[in-house]
Amino acid sequence: MKRHAAPRKSILKRPIFWVILVVIVLIGGFTVEHKSIANLFSQPTATKPKPKPKPIKLTASEKKVAQKYHLSPKATAKAHTVKVTAIGDSVMVDIVPEMKQVFPNAQVDGAVGRQFYELPTIAQNLKNEHKLANTIVVNLGTNGPPKKADISRFLKVVGNKRQVYWINTHVPTQKWQDQTNQMIASIANSIPNVHMVDWHGLSKDQPTWFAGDDVHLQTKGAIAYVGLLAKTMGK
Repeated sequence: MKRHAAPRKSILKRPIFWVILVVIVLIGGFTVEHKSIANLFSQPTATKPKPKPKPIKLTASEKKVAQKYHLSPKATAKAHTVKVTAIGDSVMVDIVPEMKQVFPNAQVDGAVGRQFYELPTIAQNLKNEHKLANTIVVNLGTNGPPKKADISRFLKVVGNKRQVYWINTHVPTQKWQDQTNQMIASIANSIPNVHMVDWHGLSKDQPTWFAGDDVHLQTKGAIAYVGLLAKTMGK
């Protein structure tokens, strides 16, 4: 008599099936979730927000300067404390009172008819005497375009740590105006410590700022000129 084979257990009833299934689920779940779990434990600790900068308080005299020259408190405060060596031509001579009002620590050296080729020697002499400040203002180009060799000599004297603010020119009666201003812009774009002060752009349509020669400054022009310098430095 033939023996009948015992009926096979359904795979679902076999313990080994469930063990394998549980292992697969656990491994798969770990693979999907391990990154988020790791991220959960690696979250950076909360940092305190940076305190807001304290508002700048100006003295009564500084407030008057800020109002007169249309300056922000920040620009006014910086101009009041920064030490400046300002070297220029007759336009610089025009603005000495305004420069001293906005920049009380400025040493202003202006001369009628001064050319750019004189600047390297002036700067070197001041440096030798330990009188060349870390902030230098240059107003030259009214009487002729600067030469690249003279610019290189000047920048060598200054070095790369002093900041140079070079004011471009408004001299519409002279053919070298655009050449000079293009050279100033080019130098400012390529030398990190040289900054152009765009006096030409600001004064372009302001005839009442100038004397009859359209170069030297009336009081309104001097206020605008020095105000622009302070705003540029305050950026």
